[in-house]
Amino acid sequence: MLNSAESLARKIIRDMHIYTRGRPMHWVPMDTVMRRLDLKEDAATEAAFSHAASSGWLELKDVRGACLTNAGRRLTKV
Repeated sequence: MLNSAESLARKIIRDMHIYTRGRPMHWVPMDTVMRRLDLKEDAATEAAFSHAASSGWLELKDVRGACLTNAGRRLTKV
């Protein structure tokens, strides 16, 4: 069973894949993803982005941008 951070991280990855049309290394403002998924700037959202980054599904740029990695793109195709 997925924990809440992993579950939300997977939603973020799927939405980023849709938003970027699957293009590799396309940077997206985290605010855009949060707005599209109606996420709050809170510990749960931060934990989800951190989980996605530590799992190798996305890279974080500074504190406000993210892009899918190849592993993140492959995850959305499962």
